[in-house]
Amino acid sequence: MWILHENKEWGEKDINTLLKSTPISLNERIVSLDIIRGFALFGIFLGNMQLFQTPQLVHDMYMIPQQMGESDKWIRIFLDIFVEFKFFSIFSFLFGLGFYIFMSRAEKKIDQFYTLFLRRLTILAIFGFLHLVFLWYGDVLLNYALAGFFLIFFYKRKTKTIFTWILIFTIALTFLLLSNLFSSAEELTHEIQMLQVDGSGKVELAIEHYHNGSYLDWLTYRFNNEVIPILKDLPFSILTALYMFLLGLYIGKRRIISEFDSHKDLVKRTWWISLLFSIPFSIFILIFHLDILNYGVLNEIAIQVFITLSGLSLSLFYISSLIILLQKDKWIKFFHPLSYVGRMALTNYLIQSIIGVGIFKGLGLFGELNLGLGIVISLIVFPIQILLSYLWLKNYKYGPLEWVWRSATYGKIQPLKYRD
Repeated sequence: MWILHENKEWGEKDINTLLKSTPISLNERIVSLDIIRGFALFGIFLGNMQLFQTPQLVHDMYMIPQQMGESDKWIRIFLDIFVEFKFFSIFSFLFGLGFYIFMSRAEKKIDQFYTLFLRRLTILAIFGFLHLVFLWYGDVLLNYALAGFFLIFFYKRKTKTIFTWILIFTIALTFLLLSNLFSSAEELTHEIQMLQVDGSGKVELAIEHYHNGSYLDWLTYRFNNEVIPILKDLPFSILTALYMFLLGLYIGKRRIISEFDSHKDLVKRTWWISLLFSIPFSIFILIFHLDILNYGVLNEIAIQVFITLSGLSLSLFYISSLIILLQKDKWIKFFHPLSYVGRMALTNYLIQSIIGVGIFKGLGLFGELNLGLGIVISLIVFPIQILLSYLWLKNYKYGPLEWVWRSATYGKIQPLKYRD
């Protein structure tokens, strides 16, 4: 039996009320959010390609440098400046905004809306855990679900309170990131050398398991060397996700997108401010990559610091740019194909993992970095996802996994096909 808000036990009437509640109808959807979600999914797929190709997690954990050709170096710079961490931030922002939309609409229909969302989060966590364990370590669903449990505490807070927390998170996160740049180079060199000794042979071991191991051997290797490290890193991942969740919740409570005309000056200011912050962050990424500034072992750390900072600022630039553009019918029409992917975000996200792992593990390509090939695959696969999503949504209301998620959330099978 689920536990309700204020710890009240369910009566038969409460259960019937919850089971009779329904998800939002199609005409209640905000198309611009589906477009932005589709845009984020493309960027996520693009950014994940390197992770599908190589044991990047091993490289990162043991600070083992990755060998790249000249063309890959320039593609890496492009991805670090414009893609890396930006689109996951957008996806996180949309989760926070979607949380507000879901809760505010559920609150109008039933009393137990907190419990409804807790059930929704639990199911998402199950999806994420299965994805993480049985398919790929780059899962964000489990992270989002766990961060979502903390987001519930902010739903009834005033916008001023939420904004204050956003400022606290901004200052704390910036301080923590920049503090890495003031580490002792000598101590850091020693730590990296020790990590690299511990990681000796780990890259080759990963490639061996991805190439030659049976599925069971592969799962065993992944659980010990990928799943457990990811689970240990969840506290920090949850905090960074929660930061963008709060931004999305704040935008939702202020009704900045749904009532754009009343907030267009704020959106435009956000556009300018995020652009002005993003430019120097991006320049720093470039000059550290090109060794124009060279601080030895601190260079790679500096790149990661500014990737994260630019991820936060440039994601806001992308979001505000799309919000402004989507006030015009011509831009809605231009970007509208992205909405089909966005409406089936969960299904398409997991399909991308299946395709990425399937291509590079299934075809024996894992371990050989080719960022150009990754971009080509993304540019081929994503339009196919758009087409398949469009064809599916012509006949069905929701994506297949969205339908499972909704049905489990509301405790009854939801109608999937349109009425004849």
